[in-house]
Amino acid sequence: MKKIFSIILTASVCVPFLTSCIEEIDPQTSYVTEEQMANAPGVFDNYVASLTDGLVGEFLYNNDSGNMWDFGYPTFFITRDVEGQDIIPVNYGAYSSWYQNFTYLAPGWAVTQLPITVYYKWIKDINLTINMAGATGYAQPKERHEVGAGIAYAMRAMHYLDLVRMFANEPYYQNPQAPTTVKITETTTIDESYNNPRMTWEQAFDFILRDLDEAEKLLANYERTDVYTPDLSVVYGLKARTYLEKRDWANAELYAKKAQEGYTMMSKEEYMSRDYGFNTPTSSWMFATQYKDTDPNILDNDGDSSWGSMMIMENGFECGMGAFYGYPMVIDRHLYETIPATDFRKGLFVDFAIDDMTSAEAAQALTAYSDHPAQLLTSALAAEYGPGGFNLKFRPQAGKYDVKYTAWVVSVPLMRVEEMKLIEAEAAGMQDQNRGIQLLTAFAKTRDAAYEYGKHNEAYGNATTPAFQNEVWWQRRVELWGEGFATFDIKRLGKGIIRSYPNSNHVEGCRFNTTSIPGWMNWCFVGTEADNNKALVNNPDPVRPEGDSPEHIW
Repeated sequence: MKKIFSIILTASVCVPFLTSCIEEIDPQTSYVTEEQMANAPGVFDNYVASLTDGLVGEFLYNNDSGNMWDFGYPTFFITRDVEGQDIIPVNYGAYSSWYQNFTYLAPGWAVTQLPITVYYKWIKDINLTINMAGATGYAQPKERHEVGAGIAYAMRAMHYLDLVRMFANEPYYQNPQAPTTVKITETTTIDESYNNPRMTWEQAFDFILRDLDEAEKLLANYERTDVYTPDLSVVYGLKARTYLEKRDWANAELYAKKAQEGYTMMSKEEYMSRDYGFNTPTSSWMFATQYKDTDPNILDNDGDSSWGSMMIMENGFECGMGAFYGYPMVIDRHLYETIPATDFRKGLFVDFAIDDMTSAEAAQALTAYSDHPAQLLTSALAAEYGPGGFNLKFRPQAGKYDVKYTAWVVSVPLMRVEEMKLIEAEAAGMQDQNRGIQLLTAFAKTRDAAYEYGKHNEAYGNATTPAFQNEVWWQRRVELWGEGFATFDIKRLGKGIIRSYPNSNHVEGCRFNTTSIPGWMNWCFVGTEADNNKALVNNPDPVRPEGDSPEHIW
């Protein structure tokens, strides 16, 4: 068992000496002052850029390339999605702790440190940037420090919104006073850090929305050059997410609509593109991150500790956790079978019927999904798992399928306009169901011209959830598959999970059914945090169910 000294407790206290860009330091200390940093040429701009550039590419947990899940922000998409039912990590792979071996998510285990180390490292840099933006005698142009501060406030709100949803042990609608995560800002002192209770939902919402209000003011006239930096539309999108979680339906609808301005939904051709599918920004992508060919995540460990290694099933070289080593990420069979044949999104996943074909028949059938069917059969053989359910949503870099590691130098969406349209529909429908149904139907018909409302409202888990909301949830599960929303929605709606059912493709021994939110979705703080922060009351240890559940009959 490995423990790491608290990063929360040091998150806003010291500014380390940066030899690469600072020449003058305070002669009385080994640290530069914030004013010295703010006035050094280029430093502030570099810090602002790092708030988004630093989301991916580096080994942030402990600089160990052997940690397959240490590749930045998108790794949390997978941890959150495999905790539920919609994504299955065949043979467990790097995500065993989040899919089935929940013991390792208890406070005494090192993997529990992952979100603390990574998220609070980002928050530390954000807090420093906010302080620098307000330094006296500031040498940078006023508009640049305002934009930099606006980006910092938006990023801090995004990170805290993630954290409060991961660590909250009760959904907001059940208990607005339930504890979430610990707040560290640019003004937090080390003494305060040692006695810093978790924010309640209400406190967290107030804090996050204040940051977003600041970002909205500071970014009002900012025009970005690409989707890798947040702008006003992203701030609106973050407000829509926050108000959706809070069940403030009017504001969720308002900001979801505002966020959509200037974007269009992905077309079928964009969605299904074998060259650019979910690896290159489109007119629907509002915010994204990008892996580069110089990133340690790509260059080290054969690139296997990267998003592409985990989620991209096509590559022409002998590497990749999903494509070569036998650990593909696949869709839950029941969810797949609920997608009508008329819905083009079904074509992102390989039909389970192919599992019953001969190799020659399967190779021919797979040409309907991929230009590289032999690679998919090789992957299936390595996994000792048929290709049925293989995900082909995320494609290798266009034209680089067989260029070692470069295939994985891709962009990953962090926010899309489709999410905003679904938030708008849900929020509208919770005020006026007919209006919500109209919006939801308009959305769904862009994916399935034959869509009829009322076909996708299974009510397992929280039986009090309106059928309309269940219908929206199904659309979110299909539309946003693999983009990190599964756990958040399960907790937000008070759902359970169902992995055990006839013909389930979940791993045997992991076919758990629950009628309420699984305890392992309420993340624990690593033990050293509670040891050092006397006001921190931890979540209960997650408990792994004993054996497979009886099969659920749909």
